[in-house]
Amino acid sequence: MTFSNESELEHYLRHLIATHITAKHPHIYALENKKAVDIVICRDGEKPAVFFLEVKLFQKSHGRLGIGTGRGSGYQPEIVARAPAYFETHLRWIIVDGRKINASFLFIPTNTVRKYLAGAEIGKKFNNIQPKLFKEVSALDEMSLVDEMSTWLLE
Repeated sequence: MTFSNESELEHYLRHLIATHITAKHPHIYALENKKAVDIVICRDGEKPAVFFLEVKLFQKSHGRLGIGTGRGSGYQPEIVARAPAYFETHLRWIIVDGRKINASFLFIPTNTVRKYLAGAEIGKKFNNIQPKLFKEVSALDEMSLVDEMSTWLLE
């Protein structure tokens, strides 16, 4: 399976959450609308919490895996640079290498993203994640991704 753009990947991930996580745990569900991050997941019940997913698709045609705007601004660079405590535990990045025919998923915290910043820091212009991330971080298949997300959301 391949994805033609991040919107398609995001839609696919929402479907995975609905069919594999919300179906088993109805108190955990993704909101449809977005503003600050790509996917917001709510956990109701005895231990309510809000979780966030940032979705990135590396496409050869773009030649880069960018975060934020071209001016170095936006929520993503600020979260990566400032490391707000809540986002450190309640935000994960799902990154897919769109150059591969069969999708595999990186499911990583922001501290891992920080290790792979081009130039090792958030700058005032383009901010990118180095593609070597795909060689050095273990990827998950679809069901392993669902298992990892479930564990994270139920903690």
